[in-house]
Amino acid sequence: MSIPTPKTGPGGSRHAPWRELLQGGNLPRFIVLCLGVWLHAADSLMVATLMPSAVLDIGGAPWLGWTIALYEVGSVVAGAATGLLAVRIGLRFGMCSAASLFALGCLASMFAPDMATMLLGRLAQGLGGGALVAIVFVATDRLFPDHLLPAVMALISAIWGASAFCGPLIGGLFANAGLWRYGFLAFAVQAVILVVLGFVMLRGDRPDRSDRRAAASRAVPWLRLLLLTLAIVAVAAGGTAASIWLSSGLIGAGMAMLVMFFRADRAAAVRLFPRDVLAITRPVGGGIFFVLCFATATISFTLYGPLLAQLRFGVSPLVGGYLVAAESVAWTFAALVVSGLGQRHEMRIIRVGAGLMTLGVLGMAFALPQGSIWMLLPFAFCLGAGFGAAWPFVLRRIIASAHPADRARASAAVPTMQMVGYGLGAALAGLFANLSGFADGIDAAEVGTVGFWIFAGFVPVLMLGWCTMRGLSRAEITR
Repeated sequence: MSIPTPKTGPGGSRHAPWRELLQGGNLPRFIVLCLGVWLHAADSLMVATLMPSAVLDIGGAPWLGWTIALYEVGSVVAGAATGLLAVRIGLRFGMCSAASLFALGCLASMFAPDMATMLLGRLAQGLGGGALVAIVFVATDRLFPDHLLPAVMALISAIWGASAFCGPLIGGLFANAGLWRYGFLAFAVQAVILVVLGFVMLRGDRPDRSDRRAAASRAVPWLRLLLLTLAIVAVAAGGTAASIWLSSGLIGAGMAMLVMFFRADRAAAVRLFPRDVLAITRPVGGGIFFVLCFATATISFTLYGPLLAQLRFGVSPLVGGYLVAAESVAWTFAALVVSGLGQRHEMRIIRVGAGLMTLGVLGMAFALPQGSIWMLLPFAFCLGAGFGAAWPFVLRRIIASAHPADRARASAAVPTMQMVGYGLGAALAGLFANLSGFADGIDAAEVGTVGFWIFAGFVPVLMLGWCTMRGLSRAEITR
């Protein structure tokens, strides 16, 4: 069986996705989705520049890493539950609820008198932000026809790329002015605006009645959500543990709990993920694990690139930061370039994207220890362009191949598994860095060895990602 031919636009043309995106009420809905993505993406980058000032004010330096870890924990857990949430209450109230929780988290961080309150606020922001992003992916399936998905995802990628520049800039402006609390206020205000826009512009959305009745008749799977939370917390803690043995044990325990979660979810009456999530020989499972593997294998540069560039080449923090920003720009550029290509090219584009990401990881393993600062740039471009080119078509293929009852879950599973991959990759990169010499403190003499292993150590993960291609390339019809 084959994936269905994309539906034509209002005028019968298959070659004007950008024009169709601006017609028929699509633009207001798309603006709402972009704001949801912006809040999640820019907030995490803004906070990275605000937190040093916040720590100087309220203390809690030993817990600084958990301001990021708890945000990711909240994002993953909320993303996992969003498919069920969208079925129960629809996009309109799901979006408004997520934005409201995000706003409350920002206000808690703004008024935080100590680090404990700050961490609670960051957890709430992660829950709200993760739900927002997952709802955006559910909405792309529910609000737009299949043939518009690459164009929609290309523009969403552009918003993500813009956040790479604007997020740190916004945070830096507030921090330099001594007004770090007002940075959180700025995002709380934007979240309130999203609540209003979502309530007005998504009012035509209705959850599927049969799915809603079925979902409402069953309890929320709290135990599975708790298991998922413990798994992500264990992985995050493993990435920051001082002892190599403790780090390895926590990461291993977290991965074991993730497997337990997926197995329990597959057998449950109320599932959080699509039923084929573990079947990597099928398009849904293969696509989701493609995202997981390549997200895991490519996060090292974002985490360690700026630091290692400063130690290895003596560049300023600004240069290191914009090396990472170049990766985001490449993601955006590649997504826009391939968005107009037809369905018949999608597997070729996905393979090219996987090849670029593999080249980027292997190239970084060579360039950081032995090359020059300028050698990092083309490999950073490969990392971003590879994901940007493959992402829209992997997403379209997953959604098009999912069972009709699982489309919302499949849509929400993609960004959720991406965040799981980033968390797992961060933990493994931390383990590789510690094993390579960073366990006893950052030493410039160890930079070359660390720079090699935090990329070369992910070669097995890249190989597993290539193995998912067989399932992703299979064609299955769902509607």
